[in-house]
Amino acid sequence: MTTPSTTDINALRTAIKPLLSDRPADAVAAYFALEHDPRRTKLFVRADAHQRVIAFVAVCQTGLDLFRPLVVMRSDDTVALQEALREALALRRQYLFNAPPALKPDLEQVVSLSGEAINAIYTLDTADFKPVVNILVQTSRTPDGLLRATVKARDGSNAAEAGTAWQSSKYAEVFVQVVEGARGRGLGKSVVSAVSASVLEIRRTPLYVAGTNNAASRRLAERLGYHDTGSFELSGAMSRSE
Repeated sequence: MTTPSTTDINALRTAIKPLLSDRPADAVAAYFALEHDPRRTKLFVRADAHQRVIAFVAVCQTGLDLFRPLVVMRSDDTVALQEALREALALRRQYLFNAPPALKPDLEQVVSLSGEAINAIYTLDTADFKPVVNILVQTSRTPDGLLRATVKARDGSNAAEAGTAWQSSKYAEVFVQVVEGARGRGLGKSVVSAVSASVLEIRRTPLYVAGTNNAASRRLAERLGYHDTGSFELSGAMSRSE
């Protein structure tokens, strides 16, 4: 196995593209490895004797967590992935991660996992969208252009909020949060509907992930017209154990 002679991130991004696709299952990894701010992205790459890339690990500073970088990866070779992880991760530092579930045994040879969850991946097509209208929903954008929709409680705090966690050239991932006392009133569905409509307007495919055991979250998506792609992701926290 070899490492690329270049450290130029644009060249490295070109080299790792064959390990990724346009499918929803690769959407998160493709965004953070290929499109996330290059100043906040580090790539660790392994190639075979013919200079074909067989594994990469991307470590990204994001707004998802100020203290724990997000790590995404793809691999055609167990040893290559483990080598890249050892190079990329500092001992005992905490990271968030997103990976294909099939890579879990390979990860556990190098890192300790915690809080891991298997999430189902949903997408939404314009033709299938079943929007809901709620005049209480307020829409906006964050300073970095991400979408937000909120419903305020009487004290001015957010009773429900949805938004885009990230936006690539093809997809935008939609998240939702509803405070405990406001659940069961359809507010989550209202704010997700508003954000989903905005994502479709900018010609991106809305992406929604829900824990396989979170029936309520999955029903919310399905009632708006999202469909289960049949793909899954493994997410959680990890630290290098060797």
